[in-house]
Amino acid sequence: MENKWIFVVVDHRTDDKIIKAIDMLKDRVKEKFWSLNKNSGNFDRIRKGDKVIFYMRGRDGQKLMGRCTLASEPYPLTSEQKRQIEGYPSSMFRHSVSLEDIKMWKEPLPIVDLKEELAFIRNKDLWRKYFRRSIIPL
Repeated sequence: MENKWIFVVVDHRTDDKIIKAIDMLKDRVKEKFWSLNKNSGNFDRIRKGDKVIFYMRGRDGQKLMGRCTLASEPYPLTSEQKRQIEGYPSSMFRHSVSLEDIKMWKEPLPIVDLKEELAFIRNKDLWRKYFRRSIIPL
């Protein structure tokens, strides 16, 4: 049985600019890979065939943006992927997974509208704290 996850995307920083979370998400979807931190909780549970929902954090975010299926187990970043990664925190990550069956929604779903229905959010008043992780099990 496949696992179900929320992958969280945030704004990234370089020495001279901020890359918006939406631009990071568009890049990962275009390139069909997601960079991962091996030290993130749940990293060892990620499997090929797992289902993922993309969550965009930040001022312009707090929305579920789309979904995909994982086309691989986690693996070390390739040389090409390393060249494509720009900004912190992704520049610190050393692994990735391949994405397939990607569907970006025309109308993102604001998490505030769904928080009451999400079982992993135990304290609905403090819902933001549940999205501080990068890999959230559903």
